[in-house]
Amino acid sequence: MSEADLFPEKKLLLGGLAGLAAAIIGAIIWAVVTVTAKYQIGWMAVGVGVLVGFALRIGNGGKAFGILGAFLALFGCILGNYFSLIALAAAELHVPFFTLLSNTDTPKVISAMWEDFMSASFLFYAIAAYEGYKFSAIRPSNVCSGPEIAPQQQTAGVVQADEASAQERR
Repeated sequence: MSEADLFPEKKLLLGGLAGLAAAIIGAIIWAVVTVTAKYQIGWMAVGVGVLVGFALRIGNGGKAFGILGAFLALFGCILGNYFSLIALAAAELHVPFFTLLSNTDTPKVISAMWEDFMSASFLFYAIAAYEGYKFSAIRPSNVCSGPEIAPQQQTAGVVQADEASAQERR
């Protein structure tokens, strides 16, 4: 029995940290793509969900990982949208991103995000949360090094060999 089997909470913590890192990286990628395209692409939310889901697979999978994956995917989407709005405003005002980020009127940005959320963004956020759940809840399969032989094939060869040796003895 491995240490991960004895202490599953360590796997949840490790998976959660990996998922949080993936959510932040996904949010940054979302903002860069949005600013480069000067258009918000809703499918970026799905990409964030998939990224978070796969990062959480470091853990052992299961319902707890799925729920955590859904929340972290949603967090990554909201953060990506937030970063995008700040970056677009910084480009328009010719102000460095981090200067505007530190001096932002957060309630105004959240209000703008809420208006956007009530449109089609809701659908993409829901898909992202589902993808985060789906990919992180899957338990990793055991990997074997050699070709796997079905039990029927193994016993069939033994039975045939036994019958051949029995006929030789007759």
